[in-house]
Amino acid sequence: MATKSYKWFFDLTENLLTKDVTNDYIATVKTLLPKTVDNLADDIVKETAYNRETVIGVITLYDKKIIESVCQGNTVNTGSTLYAPALPGSFIGTDGVVDRTKHKPYVNINPSTGFRKELETVLPVFSGNVLDSGGAYIGLVTDSATGRTDGFMTPGNTIDITGKKIRSLNADGSGIGSIKFVNVETDAVAATIASLTINDPGRVILVVPASLTDGTYRLEIETYYSNNNTFLKSPRTLIYTPLYIGKVPSSGGSGEDERPGEL
Repeated sequence: MATKSYKWFFDLTENLLTKDVTNDYIATVKTLLPKTVDNLADDIVKETAYNRETVIGVITLYDKKIIESVCQGNTVNTGSTLYAPALPGSFIGTDGVVDRTKHKPYVNINPSTGFRKELETVLPVFSGNVLDSGGAYIGLVTDSATGRTDGFMTPGNTIDITGKKIRSLNADGSGIGSIKFVNVETDAVAATIASLTINDPGRVILVVPASLTDGTYRLEIETYYSNNNTFLKSPRTLIYTPLYIGKVPSSGGSGEDERPGEL
């Protein structure tokens, strides 16, 4: 059996809690898909002989029983999670008078021992993207042909890039600056973009070159844009990675490649 392996790609963003430290950053994990009960059921059906409707029914009942048990005042320890009732908020005096505006029942949720052990196999990988809270960043890349946001791109079709101050311009405000796809494995420029469908401060749309072969890429946007009235003295390079042509690596499991968006 193949060893399970996982990778979490992350961006860096300024740590606003340390005002006196100018070089302090925290990680923001670039999540893939917002999986639902239906998605999990599909995954289980692929690995077992269980009926999809049966799996969904069991998961739904399982969730219901966890909620009921915790609301009854029980702790619940599953294979992945520990649920424990809690009552936040301070009390004045020893009478235990409940103020419903402050003392609202809550549940503490923590990963189980098995979950924490599995987390030890996750490899954090820096995306190369630094998100400046007051500056420019690429927030999301959507494949227009499929609607996927997991990094998958369709050659010959457009991708919709959103963010802040991402308009690509030359030093004099003309043209489209420099936009290119770099092969992550070889670090070689795989394609340079010559035209854009949309080139706005918060949105750029471009056609993915049909010449790109299967592989992992990073998008680099070099621009002098700062705002509509100001240009930078030196160009700023915005990076977004990973982007994929062909199969998107799984975030875990057997190690075989798959497209997380295809369920």
